Amino acid sequence: MLSLNGLSACIGRQTVLEDVGFTLSNGQCLAVVGGSGAGKSTLLRLILGLRKPAVPVAGHLCFDGHDYALSKASSGKPMGIAYVPQSPAHGFDPLRRLRWQWQQLQRLLGKHAAGGEVLDALGLPVLAKAFPHEWSRGMQQRLLVAMALLEQPKMLILDEPTSALDPLIAAQVLTEVQRVAQECDIAVMMVTHDLALAAQFADQIAILHQGHMVQTGPAQQVLTAPSCDYAAELVAHRYWQQENPESLAAE
Repeated sequence: MLSLNGLSACIGRQTVLEDVGFTLSNGQCLAVVGGSGAGKSTLLRLILGLRKPAVPVAGHLCFDGHDYALSKASSGKPMGIAYVPQSPAHGFDPLRRLRWQWQQLQRLLGKHAAGGEVLDALGLPVLAKAFPHEWSRGMQQRLLVAMALLEQPKMLILDEPTSALDPLIAAQVLTEVQRVAQECDIAVMMVTHDLALAAQFADQIAILHQGHMVQTGPAQQVLTAPSCDYAAELVAHRYWQQENPESLAAE
């Protein structure tokens, strides 16, 4: 489905990605894990064909049978990729009712009948006349995921998909994404800083650190056999967010 090789990119004179590569098959989920500034958002923007602020200087992408020389703007943008942004504010027109925005997508895709099933599966209420600001950030995030799934893309990119969701809703949403992806043979790329989340839902994990892909492989292999100090540190502290701050302070 997707193969990325030798991707390097710069912002001005600063190299932000260097020799990054991975492969992703139909129906599989790849989690790209790393801390702030690792290059995760830059990587997904370049896969989407966006060349600002980082400019690719090398790299080759093969997606759905089409080849793209990433350093050449004339190569174009890959088609068939749906993207769910980290912030719902980037996905909705604040001046349009949510029902209108959903119906516009249905008309474009010709998928009127399937819409209700997707909304129900993600635990969303009837859209009615609500504007985006009248829904919680978590509900907006779920609606963006529903819109992406309604398109039935060949690949779905999720940018920090649970940042706006409480743990129970996050598990529900990702379980539904996983189910639809497997049923429809959709490849999923999830960008996150949360290794515990990645281990639960991803088939493959790629660890990005300071612009370098320091380890890639099956999720269990990464968890049981980290290949570098940074990967080992991530594995050792993957549950830190679930620990009790008071108990940590007492130690």
